[in-house]
Order: sequence, then C-alpha cells, then structure tokens
Amino acid sequence: MLIDIEYKRLMSLFSLVDETKKELVDNLIYQAAFMKVELTKLQDQMIKYGAIQISSKGAQRQTEAAKYYTKLVNSYGTVIKTLNSILGTQVNGGDDAFDEFLKRASE
Repeated sequence: MLIDIEYKRLMSLFSLVDETKKELVDNLIYQAAFMKVELTKLQDQMIKYGAIQISSKGAQRQTEAAKYYTKLVNSYGTVIKTLNSILGTQVNGGDDAFDEFLKRASE
C-alpha cells in the first residue's frame, strides 16, 4: 500500500515525459518507491532501538538495521539521481536549486 502511494507520486512527476521513456523507467520508479518505504521502516527502527549496539564488554557496532540503511540509502540516491537526469532531459526549465546542489556535491 505505501509502496503504491509512493510509486504513484513518483510517476506523477513523469507526467510530461515521453511514454517510451516512462515505460523504460517504470521498474526503476517502482524500485525507488520500494526503497523509500524500506528506508522509512529502517529509520523508525533506528529511532526506536538506536543505530549502535554496545556489547557487554563495551564494544560498539552498527545494528543490522543501520548497516542495511546505509547501503539502501546509497542505492536510493543513485536511483533518484538517475530518474532526475531522465526527467531533466524532458523539462527545459533551467537549473533549479536541486540541480545546483547536485553540481556542488559532485565537485
């Protein structure tokens, strides 16, 4: 249910994109929706239980949720960046604040 809501939200951003390209990225959009929902679940777990475990000897390590979150957030960022680049080729509105941020981040 939550995945479907996010999927529809992301698809609405592609309303002006050529149908062929939209079909091409459909699965990628669904994967982005799935990752967004999973990231929210993992954030909730980390808020509730923390992201660090401390052993009886005092050693610290990341929880499994934190490890998975780190990997997933990187993948999600890559997917969103890819979708944004596809979307950006269809919209001729110049660079917005997000585009400027991406440029500075990649320098």
